[in-house]
Amino acid sequence: MSKSPNKYYSVGAFSIIEAIVGMAVTAIIMGILFVIFSIVSGRMIDFKNQNQLVNDLNRLTYSLNKDIFENEKMIASENEIYFNGYAGERVSYQFFDDVILRNSETFVDTFQIKLKTMILDTVKSKSEQFVYQKIKLNIESNEKELDLRFYKRVYPNELLQKIKN
Repeated sequence: MSKSPNKYYSVGAFSIIEAIVGMAVTAIIMGILFVIFSIVSGRMIDFKNQNQLVNDLNRLTYSLNKDIFENEKMIASENEIYFNGYAGERVSYQFFDDVILRNSETFVDTFQIKLKTMILDTVKSKSEQFVYQKIKLNIESNEKELDLRFYKRVYPNELLQKIKN
């Protein structure tokens, strides 16, 4: 027995209208996903920028406190602070319009913080037994002004050297 060539075989498929409706639904879903992705990515960028400011502020305060504690001498000029270490190493902080640079022998660190004013003063403890160099940094972070205060103890031998000179 042979099959007759006149028979048609039908294969299940989508009609053109069903395919167009499927593409339209897919386009609508893709449009909604694009809008949601744009909103979420914008908020993530804002969050990242906010976190960067807080991170820079934390790194700056940590670095300054560490350098004050670990170095022998602190010298400040108009737009710069130098720390001379016990073994001759040197660390400097340079204050520019929108950034603060920390230069050491091993690397350069950049802080995206705007310095408004820097005040250098010498203060005594309440008991007047100790003398400190005080640095007050007025900075602008996230459109808010903040005051950072750092203290470096001045030892008696340094005071005697100043009197001799």
